[in-house]
Amino acid sequence: EEQHHWRNVARLLDANIAAFAQFQQLDGQMNRVAARVVHLGDQLEAVNTPRARAAEAHTLMMHFAHYLTPGDEGTGAKITNSGAEEPDPGRGAESPVLGDTPQQIAESADVIQKLYLISQELPAGKFEGAKARISAQHDRVERELIVQFVSAQRCGEGARMKHLAGVLANFRGYNQCVDAFIEEMQHGIMRDVFGEIVPLCKRAQDVIQEVFTAPDQVMTKFVINIYQGQLKEHIQSRLSPGGLGAPPGPGGVGGSGEAYFNNLYDLYTKTMHLSQQLATFSMDQTLLPQLTKTIFQPHLQVYSSSEIRFLKERFSTILQRFYQSKGHKKTQQSTGMKEIRLHLQDVLGATGLGSVEGYDGESFLAEEVALSLLHETKTALARCTLLSSSNAVATNAVQIYNLLTNALINEYVDYAMDLGVAGIPSGEVKSPPHLTFLTVVQQASSVLHLLHKLLHDTLLPLVIASPEHSGVLQRKRELVQRVQQRLSAGLERLVAAVCLYTRHLLHTHQRRTDYKPDQDNMTIAGMSPACQAVVRWLGTVTQQMDGCLDGHNLDTVRLELGTRLHRIILEHLLKYEYNTTGAMCVICDVNEYRKIVSGWRLPLISSLFDTMHTLCKLLQVSPQNLQIVCSGDQLAGLDRTVLASFIQLRADFKTAKLGAHFK
Repeated sequence: EEQHHWRNVARLLDANIAAFAQFQQLDGQMNRVAARVVHLGDQLEAVNTPRARAAEAHTLMMHFAHYLTPGDEGTGAKITNSGAEEPDPGRGAESPVLGDTPQQIAESADVIQKLYLISQELPAGKFEGAKARISAQHDRVERELIVQFVSAQRCGEGARMKHLAGVLANFRGYNQCVDAFIEEMQHGIMRDVFGEIVPLCKRAQDVIQEVFTAPDQVMTKFVINIYQGQLKEHIQSRLSPGGLGAPPGPGGVGGSGEAYFNNLYDLYTKTMHLSQQLATFSMDQTLLPQLTKTIFQPHLQVYSSSEIRFLKERFSTILQRFYQSKGHKKTQQSTGMKEIRLHLQDVLGATGLGSVEGYDGESFLAEEVALSLLHETKTALARCTLLSSSNAVATNAVQIYNLLTNALINEYVDYAMDLGVAGIPSGEVKSPPHLTFLTVVQQASSVLHLLHKLLHDTLLPLVIASPEHSGVLQRKRELVQRVQQRLSAGLERLVAAVCLYTRHLLHTHQRRTDYKPDQDNMTIAGMSPACQAVVRWLGTVTQQMDGCLDGHNLDTVRLELGTRLHRIILEHLLKYEYNTTGAMCVICDVNEYRKIVSGWRLPLISSLFDTMHTLCKLLQVSPQNLQIVCSGDQLAGLDRTVLASFIQLRADFKTAKLGAHFK
């Protein structure tokens, strides 16, 4: 079995060797045949190429012969709707150029295109007529191809459009074909420009990808045509003097100036958003910003100066309307305090508001005016961020902010503070001074807070990386410090006026019999008329302070007022002599004063009036108990001369020989 197996293996090996030899022989024969086929192909090509060229030359010569026929160069063949050429009876017969089928159209167009190229190489002279006729026919064929392309576009025949675009690719009028396509795509639309452009571009891109061999270039041209065409016309019509808004002129602005800037901001924002949407299409991504800049360049070049001019007049208009609503004519800031007071006497007297010392509580500050100025500024800063170049944003933003501070603080708040201070009487005060300056302080503080919020929320993010940042913060600190100093000076003057009027009330309403009544007229002790008047007055002052001031400002004013009132009341009490009934009356008076200042929650002021109340008890206590009261906790730390000065006011000081207690 093993020998039989090995014989089979040997036989198979021999068969394999024979098959491999046959395979090699066959492969060699196939290589020889292939070489012969290639050689025959080369020979056929060498024969066919000259023949094809000769046939093509023969065809071109036959067509060219038709154009050598002399005739009127201004006439030519008419092209029917089917694409075939009709001979013109006024001149020699011409070769039919266009056929009916796509293949005929391509071949005919190829013929006229080659004839045109050949004619350009012919010398002038005897071929001049032929050149002119070929050129005219070339133009007619080109126009007819474009007409057929537009017709196919209107019928939605994408395959035919692609074929015609491929034929026109060799013609000079290929760009005219693209222009015709773009014009036809935009025909009958663009009522809502910004709303229709993106859907239109999506439809156009689908067609362009199907029809044209260089879709990116055609899409780019399509977008350029939209931006420089209907979009630019729409924007110019909106921003032109005859449109909805007109640019502010040097003579001033009205409502049209505001409309112009609103339209400019709105249109630029929409255009930037449109560019972001179109960035997803196949085109040069750097093109859209350039197109946007080109459209708005005439407006962006003058934006900064126009914005500044508009804001100046806008701020002035807001302030003038406010003063007109108050029936007030604003004086110049350069006038002194005396001139302002005289002006107030004339104006406030004419408008029925009273004298300078009391002009019906008008502060000439309103929160809505400040909010209007701040709103205009915030809107202008938003426009500045969008419309200014990157290296001019910080500078323009600071100019806008400086305009705001000049109008809001220098012209509005400072003027109100001048009027408020001018309305505070000085010298002898015989009528209650208006407390309007407290309202001025409240509203001025509110304005500073709003200004601070605008600065940190809107301006500083625009200038934080620029050299303007430190300068803005420095000017803001100086501005706030100046306003606070002026408010402090006004409050000090108001506190002085309140104290002077309090002294006037005590002087005019206090009678000597209030504290030393006759024996026949003794009644139950109570508040004196002077105390009643002072308490009513201080109640009004306290209520006004609580409503207009808060925090540290309120405590500071209360402390200053309480200290001065204590001194005034103490000096007032030292002018009178007291019997037992009068002592009870003055204790009641001082107790009412204590009630007023106790609501201020200032330990120092409360301690001063508590001590005054205890001193008044020295006027009523029996002589035997004087020493005990004087050595009490509240009076132990006082100078003995103060105690003696109070005891000397007792009616029985001499008769009871009370001075001996202080020897």
